[in-house]
Amino acid sequence: MIPATCWAPASLSGRLIAWQAFALFVAWLVLAGLLTWRGVAWGEVEVNGRLQQMATVLAPAAASPEAELAQRLKAIDDAVLALLGLDGDVGSGLHPAYQVWDAEGRLLHRSANAPATRLDAEAGAGEAARWLVQRAAPGQGRVLLVAEPREADFGAVLPVLWLVLKSQLGVFLWHGLVIWLSVRFGLRPLAQLAQRIAQRRAGDLAPVQVDRLYTETAPLVSALNDLLAREGQRLEADRRFLADAAHELRTPLAAVNAQAHLLLGEQEPQARQEAAQALRAGVARVSHLLAQLLTLARAETAVQTLRPERLDMAALLRERVALLAPLARQRGIQLELQAPAHCEALLERGGLCSVVDNLVDNAIRYSPDGARVEVALEGCEASGAAGLTLIVRDNGPGLAAEQRERVFERFYRVPGSTAQGTGLGLAIVKRIAERERARLEFVDGLDGRGLGLRLRYPPAN
Repeated sequence: MIPATCWAPASLSGRLIAWQAFALFVAWLVLAGLLTWRGVAWGEVEVNGRLQQMATVLAPAAASPEAELAQRLKAIDDAVLALLGLDGDVGSGLHPAYQVWDAEGRLLHRSANAPATRLDAEAGAGEAARWLVQRAAPGQGRVLLVAEPREADFGAVLPVLWLVLKSQLGVFLWHGLVIWLSVRFGLRPLAQLAQRIAQRRAGDLAPVQVDRLYTETAPLVSALNDLLAREGQRLEADRRFLADAAHELRTPLAAVNAQAHLLLGEQEPQARQEAAQALRAGVARVSHLLAQLLTLARAETAVQTLRPERLDMAALLRERVALLAPLARQRGIQLELQAPAHCEALLERGGLCSVVDNLVDNAIRYSPDGARVEVALEGCEASGAAGLTLIVRDNGPGLAAEQRERVFERFYRVPGSTAQGTGLGLAIVKRIAERERARLEFVDGLDGRGLGLRLRYPPAN
């Protein structure tokens, strides 16, 4: 792995400038391509028309006296190039070739790009004519030949492309300056936002305030403030959790300490036996509370820590209900399980065991002696965990409507209840249901009374 000090993060400004420069370069290529196509992709009819126009322009000068012929033709050439706004280098590449012949077949004048032989000479055997030629008769028996090569000459277009590049160079530089300034000043709000975040003290979870919000920075600021708010809620929940845990542990630990002192100071065997049993019960209560706290802490971890596996949910239910059966028998409670022989599902085993244990244990603890508790598994015909429903019901005293939401709070106990518990069981079930995106809801109990809880797993993605 490369150390963080060995590389620098990519520049967003550089990325934007590079894309803009690339867009300008592509635009120049397109323009150059169009000019090249326009320069070399003429049809024969278009070339002949242009040659005819050039012959018409040159014909008056071609009739001049021989001593003035070259000077007048050059003047015509210069005038045409000046009219088109082209210099000599560029114009020579695009200018048609021409010749002036007299009646005796003497070459009186030719352009710099014309050969010494006649432009309309017959091609040799097996050869194609090289020139497209237009003839004109300026008078005095003279012949004016104006021609362009049949084959496209890319070299003739290169000076034009160079002219375009030079003419666009100033535009490119101006655009580059505008792009650089716009990117530099346009991204300044991001730099100011980063500076404000860097100046914050550790632990400062107050919302980030900026002087002005932009369309681009508003989502970033909003997401950052939402993250800070969630982190503040998490820290506050952790603080309350630690405070509640310390409060709940203080009483049983004090009782264990007192029972230990009593055991050490007691002389009679019977009294020592009773003190030892009380000490064992206190230690068991503290151990159970610590186990519940650890389970709740694991239930509140991120979803990414889940490790679902394919398991037989019906077999797991039979296993967990069998472990809780002795507790039910001590109270004369009838514990029933309604589930198919097999039920394959993709679930997280530890979370499912905690849900079953806490729901069934809670139903047994808060039901009177001789009551009935039923555990049911439905929806096993669906694939995966989609449609699976776990229901735990009893025919105990039930729960008032105003207390139904409070029982999911940590360390909450129903007023007037004499059942021994930690007040964490249903809180654990609630957190695991949220983590699994399952729906936890109250249902009617058994025999027209009591209470039930139903856990519905969401459809598979």
